[in-house]
Amino acid sequence: MRGLLAKAVRDQRRGMIGWGIGVAAVVLMYAAFYPSIKESAADLQAYMENLPDAIRAIVAGEDYTSPVGYLESEFFNTMGALIALIFAIGAGARAIAGEEEAGTLDLLLSTPVRRRQVLATKALAIVGAAIGLAVVAAASIAVFGPAFDLSVPFVDVAAACVMLALLSLSFGGVAFAVGAATGRRTLANAVGGGLAVVTFIVHAIGPSVEWLRPLRPFSPFRWYQDPHLLAGGLHVRNVAVLAGIAVVSFAVAHVAFERRDLAS
Repeated sequence: MRGLLAKAVRDQRRGMIGWGIGVAAVVLMYAAFYPSIKESAADLQAYMENLPDAIRAIVAGEDYTSPVGYLESEFFNTMGALIALIFAIGAGARAIAGEEEAGTLDLLLSTPVRRRQVLATKALAIVGAAIGLAVVAAASIAVFGPAFDLSVPFVDVAAACVMLALLSLSFGGVAFAVGAATGRRTLANAVGGGLAVVTFIVHAIGPSVEWLRPLRPFSPFRWYQDPHLLAGGLHVRNVAVLAGIAVVSFAVAHVAFERRDLAS
């Protein structure tokens, strides 16, 4: 089991390092822009207040030019979430389906290990990588932010990064389940990514489209972004919903993988 876990971690390590560097670079870039944002605060805030309510709620936040509003809008609601989702969905799709398509899964299962052990170690490695990426994001904000007057209480940043990890795991779990059930990496990526796009649209335009409004609670983004990420810390119900999606997805992957005929 320890050897399997070590292999699963090694499989994720290179991607984790690359995406971690990317997250740190994005945080540094947005932090460096913040002084110029503050200088144009009046004009930018007036522009943001003229945006449609739905776009302002998702992208602009309550006060775009404040450190909380800027960080939430530019990192947690857009680029940071996008990076975390791409990483987790790719890792989930690659974990089982990638090995199966590469022909290494048969070799792994020819050793005296059980399918559920392989699946569990793959899942643990994905969870660890998602947490690692969130830790990199929190540390980058704590290190780079104050240098550019982008200061937010660390406890709020940590809470937002926890939610970022849970959001990525909810969609990464779906990709993992599809990959384990079908052995098709492209399909797993498509389902995970497509679901992320569709549910984001439902959440974003739901307030403006009456028939979409009842569907917003089914979007993970509803539980990620409402209430605002950097205000009020963690909310138990939101954490439970996103964690529940991930747990259910990994459970579905377990059932589907155990029942699959890998010889076909």
